[in-house]
Amino acid sequence: MNKPFNALNDYFVRYFFTDKGGEKVLLDFINAVMISADMKTFKAIEILNPFNLKRHYKDKETIVDVKCITKNGTIVIIEVQLSGNSRFPERILYYWSANYSKLLKKGEEYEDLTPVISISLLNFNLDKVNKNVHSCYMIYDTKSERLLTDHLQIHIIELKKFKFKDNDLKKDLNYWLGFFTTKNMEEYMSEIVKEKPIMEEAHKSYNNFIRSRLMMSEYEKKEIYQYDKQITLKEERLKGIKKGRREGRLEGIKENSYAIAKSLKASGIDNKFISEHTGLTLEEIEKL
Repeated sequence: MNKPFNALNDYFVRYFFTDKGGEKVLLDFINAVMISADMKTFKAIEILNPFNLKRHYKDKETIVDVKCITKNGTIVIIEVQLSGNSRFPERILYYWSANYSKLLKKGEEYEDLTPVISISLLNFNLDKVNKNVHSCYMIYDTKSERLLTDHLQIHIIELKKFKFKDNDLKKDLNYWLGFFTTKNMEEYMSEIVKEKPIMEEAHKSYNNFIRSRLMMSEYEKKEIYQYDKQITLKEERLKGIKKGRREGRLEGIKENSYAIAKSLKASGIDNKFISEHTGLTLEEIEKL
């Protein structure tokens, strides 16, 4: 039985969103995110980092970076992250600021700045308390809730929380997240194309990718690299847990020895005798 296709593979996502002719598909995905957050949609985009086979060949980077610009100058950044930690929001903000700071050229004024929208597809739970699949963050006053500026807009989509058609997402984003998480791409696409015509273009792009031996070869390399990375992280976590347990046991033994030594000392027992039977040094016993 063939393994399910991983639509979150960074090599595939780069190709899928930025290959020649992919503007309509990318625009539809971005607008699906905007609609889900009750934001204004866009009419057209220009891809700023089109897919380049030679540039991505043997690139082991695991962060998908898709950039485009809308007609009104808004920059949209899309990332896919397969693993992360609690400090990931700072990483998103840092990356957003790096892109925002590049908007002004020498001699330009602040009024020339345009919004930068960050969209992150995460394949891990960033916030276990918040059950929302899609969260949108902006800068508001804590009391009046007045928006300071619309130039910062951060969308975080936690795919581990997503269940197709069993959520409160708007239908367009629901279809897209279904695409990125389905275990049976052909069956899924055959159903969705009837309801969402743009998915026919998405299906063509997917088919072009899987029919290319070179791209599927790079896809497999990415899968192996990510698998090895996950195994390494898992082993490191297990080592950390074992080390913590061992240190905890030793600390417990030490505390027990202190309690016994303190009791013996209070009974007038000789310090040397206490040291021989508890393993504590004479200096440690004298300090009790």
